[in-house]
Amino acid sequence: MSPISGSLQITTIVLAVLAALATWFLWNRLPGPRSLRLLQRAGLLVFGELMAAMAILVWVNISNGGLVVSWQDLLGNQSTRGGVFSGQQGAVTLEPKAAEPAANSVAASGAGFIKATFHKAGDDFRQTTFRGPVSGITSKVYVWTPPQYAAEPHTYFPVLELLHGVVGSPDGWMGPMNVVAHLEAAEGSAKVFPYILVVPEVTPVSGHTSAWDNEECSDVPGDANVDAWLTQDVRGMVIDDFRAEPAADAWGLMGYSTGGFCAAKLVLQHPDRYKAAVSLSGYYEPDSYELSTDEELDHANSPLWLISHTSTPAVSLLMTASAQDQVDPAAETAQMIAAAKANPLARATEVQSFVAPLGGGHNQSAWEKMLPTAFTWLSQRLTGPTS
Repeated sequence: MSPISGSLQITTIVLAVLAALATWFLWNRLPGPRSLRLLQRAGLLVFGELMAAMAILVWVNISNGGLVVSWQDLLGNQSTRGGVFSGQQGAVTLEPKAAEPAANSVAASGAGFIKATFHKAGDDFRQTTFRGPVSGITSKVYVWTPPQYAAEPHTYFPVLELLHGVVGSPDGWMGPMNVVAHLEAAEGSAKVFPYILVVPEVTPVSGHTSAWDNEECSDVPGDANVDAWLTQDVRGMVIDDFRAEPAADAWGLMGYSTGGFCAAKLVLQHPDRYKAAVSLSGYYEPDSYELSTDEELDHANSPLWLISHTSTPAVSLLMTASAQDQVDPAAETAQMIAAAKANPLARATEVQSFVAPLGGGHNQSAWEKMLPTAFTWLSQRLTGPTS
C-alpha cells in the first residue's frame, strides 16, 4: 500500500475505530494489579490517538493530491545530497544555447544605492533585512557567494534568484533542498557556473502567507508591490552590494511550487532583468484570490495566459515535474508548451519541459532531484563569470 492508496486510507480508518472500541470494551476488564491496569489503559489511549492521527494524516495527504507518494519519499531515502541521482544523466536532452546580450538590460533598481547589513545564517548564507525603496516592503533576503568569489576578487558573477513555495520560507532552499551542496557538485562537471545565490522572502506581507491570499509575486494595487520587491529592490541590492553581473543575461530565476509559478511569470514579464527561469513543479495560472478575483490582474500575471495571448520575449523557461505529483501534475507543463506552439507571437520564447524519472510527491524531496538538470540547463542559457 502506498501513502496515497485508498486501501491505506480504509485501513487507517478501520484501525482507528477498532482502537476506540477496544479502549471502551477493555477499560474495566484489564487484569492485574492497579499499577499494571493503569499502564495498560495508558497504552490503549496512546494507541488510539496514534491510529486517529494516522487516519487524519493519510486523509490530508490524499485530499491534497499526494504531498507524499512513496514510503521512500516519506523517509527521505531518495535524498540526493551533493550528487546526481541514478537515471539523471541522459534523462533529458539539454541543448546548449549560447546566451545573447539582452536588450535594455538594467544595471540596478533605479532607486539609488542600497547598502544592506548582513550577518551569518545557515549553510554559509548571509542574511539581511532591508526596506525596498521601490516597493516600500521590509523583509529578509539571504545571499550565498561561491568560494570563487573570495578567491577571484576582480570577477563578477552570474546570479540565481531562488523563490520558495507557499506556505514556506527561504529556509527551504538552505535546508531540505540542499541547494549549495547540489550546486557545488554540479560545478564539478565543468558545465555549471559558480553562481551568487539569492533567496528572498516571497511572502513579505504580514498576514498574506497562505496559498489563497498571497500576492503570488505580483504588484497588487492597494495591497503590496511584491513584484517590485523581488525584481527591483532585491535585484538592486545584490548588484549594489556584491560583484554581481548586472545584465539580464547573467540573471536566472528558479522556484518550486508557488515559487515556480513566480519564476515562470517574472521571466516573461521582465526580460530586461532575467534571461532564463526554471519552474520546479510550478503551476501556471494564479491560485490566490488576490489575483484570480480580478480578471485584469489574473491575465497580466498568468504565465499560461501570457504565453497564449501575447507577444512574449526571447527568454527561456524550463518546467520540471514529477510523474507522481498530483498537486501540480506534468500535464500542466504540457499545456504550457501546447499554448506556446499555438501562439505565433510566442515563438521567440524557448519553452521546455522535463519529467523527473525518480520523482516523488509535491515536496522538496522531489524538487531536490531536479536540481542537477536545472543548474546545467541554466548554465547553457546564461553568461558566466567575467573579469
